[in-house]
Amino acid sequence: MVNGNAGKDPSTPAGQGGFTGWTEFGVDPVTPREAERARRDPLAEGPAWVAAETHAHVDRLALSAPAEVRVGAPAAVAATLTQPGGRRVPVTAPVSADWAGSPNLHVGSASGVRPWHVARFDPATGQLTALRPGGRVLLTVTVNGVRAEATVTTAAAQARAAA
Repeated sequence: MVNGNAGKDPSTPAGQGGFTGWTEFGVDPVTPREAERARRDPLAEGPAWVAAETHAHVDRLALSAPAEVRVGAPAAVAATLTQPGGRRVPVTAPVSADWAGSPNLHVGSASGVRPWHVARFDPATGQLTALRPGGRVLLTVTVNGVRAEATVTTAAAQARAAA
């Protein structure tokens, strides 16, 4: 694993993974049966036993979100961190981030939406979607212990102009 820079600037632009930080690995034990199956067929998909989180160094963290999102018109949300020397890094892969929100905001795929959710945020696409008007949600992002937040109101769909 090649990771982070020490004593020098990253050699690639921030949007291509050029930032300073560190990686945390987690390793879970596998059962003897899972190990035997992996030995017999090393190309078959096995259990997810290794996980990695890339923690970027963070001087500042900013979350950009609209104050209002209308039903039927998803809006873009983006987070950017600032590192020593003013390097601005988009909070996208490979930077690890924890996205969360108020109880009435679903963070994740559309399949997890419940009746009490008035909006949904998909971290993979950066899209915030209003599901019902008249709500107010809090969206948060945390990178390496630094947190930023935004409050967004959901509104009715835009009325169409008469022809």
